Amino acid sequence: MAELNPNTGKIVKVSDFKKIFPESMYKKSKIKANDNTSSGLGLMDWLHINTIDYDAKTGNILLSARNQDIIWSMNYQTKKINWIFTSKPTKEWPSSFHKYLLKPSKGTKYPGGQHGVYLLKETGSKLDILLYDNNIAVTNGDKKQSGKFSAATEYQIDTKKKTIKQVWSYGKNLGKQNFTEVIGYAQRLKNGNTLINFGFKNKGKESNIIEVDAHGNQVFNLPITNSAKDMTYVYRAYRMQFYPDNYVFDVTK
Repeated sequence: MAELNPNTGKIVKVSDFKKIFPESMYKKSKIKANDNTSSGLGLMDWLHINTIDYDAKTGNILLSARNQDIIWSMNYQTKKINWIFTSKPTKEWPSSFHKYLLKPSKGTKYPGGQHGVYLLKETGSKLDILLYDNNIAVTNGDKKQSGKFSAATEYQIDTKKKTIKQVWSYGKNLGKQNFTEVIGYAQRLKNGNTLINFGFKNKGKESNIIEVDAHGNQVFNLPITNSAKDMTYVYRAYRMQFYPDNYVFDVTK
């Protein structure tokens, strides 16, 4: 992970995750491409970070590593880990990492191949985060549920107790039809709704952008199909405001 000065283009800070995580995670890594976009490329990178969310108030960053099926928090300056959420068994971690592993409550699903983790809010020792769970077991994901659905999922983390619970999710009811092995995003809107980008349906031939309310009722559904090259994947989708709140349309002209 590299920080660049946008004015000079120079790298001002580098974080090498081989110096942070156990050697067993990357030494002799044999992770192979298992998706439509990367097939034929052979071995893949051992970590594959697809999200970095920086919190200026605390100096912490949230990260998602697709190829390890893990999300974690660490301090950007000190590189000290705050917590780790993964289905990788405790016994497979060095004892020095055990204190960072979050314990999920009953009914809390482990993510797999996830994208787009970011902080929703922080209240005392409790964090609410949102992510897009592709639900594909790359190395440590939920193998029993892998490939059956994809979903936007909100978790609440107690950083003192080192616990995590799933408090909201949408996508499981759509089943395999909206499963996306790669790509995807979820955006929590100001009105409390969630915009979900199922961006790689049917191996990239389709995408489906859906907005749902807090109760899981669809209020917007945009299917994207029939690309000229038969590849219609959408990496991320955002709901953007075109006009200010006080804009007045003059219908008299």
